[in-house]
Amino acid sequence: MAAPVTRMPLARLPALPAASTPEKRYWGTFKSHLLIQEYGAIKSINFSPVSPHDFAVTAATLVKVYSSKTRAVSKTISRFQAPAQSGSFRSDGRVLVAGDDSGLIQVFDIGSRAVIKTWDEHTGNTVNVTKFSPTNVTQLLSASDDKTVRLWDLTSSKSTHKFVGNQDYVRAASFVPGSPYSVVSGGYDRAVRLWDSRSATNHCTMEFNVPAPIDALLVLPGGTTLLASSGPTVYVWDMVAAKRVAVLHNHQKSVTSLALSTGPHKSQRRVLTGALDRHVKVYDPATWKVVHGVKYPAPILAIGISPDEKHLVVGMSNGLLSVRTRSSGKEKEKAKEKERVLDMIAAGIDPITGIGGPKSKTSAQRRRTRGMDYKGEGADIVVEQVARKKKEGPWEHHLRKGNYGDALDFALMSSQPHVTVFTVFGELRYRNAINAALANRDENTLKPILRWLIKHLPDPQYVSTIVEVSLSILDMYSHDLGKSPDFDKLMRRLHLRVKQEVENSKQSSLIVGMLDMLLAGSASS
Repeated sequence: MAAPVTRMPLARLPALPAASTPEKRYWGTFKSHLLIQEYGAIKSINFSPVSPHDFAVTAATLVKVYSSKTRAVSKTISRFQAPAQSGSFRSDGRVLVAGDDSGLIQVFDIGSRAVIKTWDEHTGNTVNVTKFSPTNVTQLLSASDDKTVRLWDLTSSKSTHKFVGNQDYVRAASFVPGSPYSVVSGGYDRAVRLWDSRSATNHCTMEFNVPAPIDALLVLPGGTTLLASSGPTVYVWDMVAAKRVAVLHNHQKSVTSLALSTGPHKSQRRVLTGALDRHVKVYDPATWKVVHGVKYPAPILAIGISPDEKHLVVGMSNGLLSVRTRSSGKEKEKAKEKERVLDMIAAGIDPITGIGGPKSKTSAQRRRTRGMDYKGEGADIVVEQVARKKKEGPWEHHLRKGNYGDALDFALMSSQPHVTVFTVFGELRYRNAINAALANRDENTLKPILRWLIKHLPDPQYVSTIVEVSLSILDMYSHDLGKSPDFDKLMRRLHLRVKQEVENSKQSSLIVGMLDMLLAGSASS
């Protein structure tokens, strides 16, 4: 028994990047862009965990608190004799801690800006990190150039724990979410260390090594996934399994800051990285692939995103502070109204009069289709109608019959000639029948083929097919050159288009060579 005849599917070309994706649309909503010039390089940005989520910006010898509502400075803390470092809020948003280059740690009341507590055990060494515990309002940590990580309590005049074992400056440290006794740190000795405050020896309990100094650390919620930036690379570890799960190579210069966003949906977290190459990149932790990116005018030193996903703040080495804010209130209503108008226009409806759109059914059509839109209720069973099999096209019929020349001619006359002709050529290559389809043609039947070749030659998806077909035409009809002005003109156009594509390839090769040299130089530096 013969097998049933099935329709030939059209060739599916590789999908090009979408012009608009949900990620691009989401990050594109941070439209209201404000640039503020500070007095020095911006070293840290920290948002208050409590609404309205004001943010602290540390630059020069100041820690400025910006209002999230007005995006203007609401308070300035200037109690520093040396450049300030790492201004961070407590979990209740009422207290802020910061260190400085002299080794002093100070705790401030946000309302009065009064100093609540000071410690100076890091004397003479820059305090690079100061952070409050997310679970204990009286506990905080510090990391310094004196190679130590220390824990403090607001009720004590001295550090409660001193973690030793680092061999160089400690540049990053953080509490581990979900584990109130665990602290992670990293620095210029190219090692990430996990500490446990319950340990009697105060030595590290786990260590991960990387090939370059560490500038930033981020522990994802749950406390099992750790990210560390080492040069232009970000390493991702599973701390439970004690193994590396991903390596991110998407930056060209050192990654200086890491941040966590809840993303387009509350269940879809995103990791943000900022680097000296002036780029912020957004990663999906499910695949660790880049889903979005933003370029800034200067090298980036700090990133912060508000817990309510309203503000994206980036600090740069030249003192420039970028504040991007998502549209809300009246602006959001205007955007929705614009989308509604565009949808009406796309549906053929006049947005002013409301006239247009799909035509209403006549009474006869309503009688014929009565009951067809009934979906059933409860346990009712709806039997779907079997869709009618579409009749095969003329080119499919001739291709099935082995009339290859006719199949190609009808494909050139189809409603989608670019895909249909490519499909036919692909099948002819498979059947080794390209010469048979091109044989015994005159000037009039060769012209459509030559025009198709000239039009689609710049598309790299068609190149291999076009080259094979062009060579076959030259082999079979080169003796006809000079006999027809129109045929000669099309052959000259094909020749010029080929020369143009060859020149473009040469220029692309030069650019690739220059990029290789630049990347090799940046990697060695």
